[in-house]
Amino acid sequence: MIYIKVRYYYNRIDINGDGVPGVIVYLVGPFVCGTGGCSLVIFKQLNQSYQLISSFTLVNNPIIVSRNKTNGYNDLIMFVSGGGIEPYYAEIKYGANGYPSNPSVQPKVKPGTKVTGIAVISDDISTSPGIQF
Repeated sequence: MIYIKVRYYYNRIDINGDGVPGVIVYLVGPFVCGTGGCSLVIFKQLNQSYQLISSFTLVNNPIIVSRNKTNGYNDLIMFVSGGGIEPYYAEIKYGANGYPSNPSVQPKVKPGTKVTGIAVISDDISTSPGIQF
């Protein structure tokens, strides 16, 4: 059997204002990352378990939960880079089917915009062993 190292980093935050913290999980490893970034999943707590809200590819940190809301959920700000594109910050808004899965095709945060919110995943992951599973 071959084992593939995948690390994850997580943080809990109430992303929809219901008073119950959800979980934002950033996955790092060869099968969940590429030149454009890694994978991210967001869960909301539902009774004694978790329900997937959205999953993303091509994610880099920092991941910021903005104070602005769309359709009852906080907007997300993600750094987009790699894969040959000019780096920028993207604004991801919650829609009818959850958050869009690819931040690299979302609108850019306009230069000079004051972003207010909480950076939920923002450490230098290259030096951290993370949590393996």
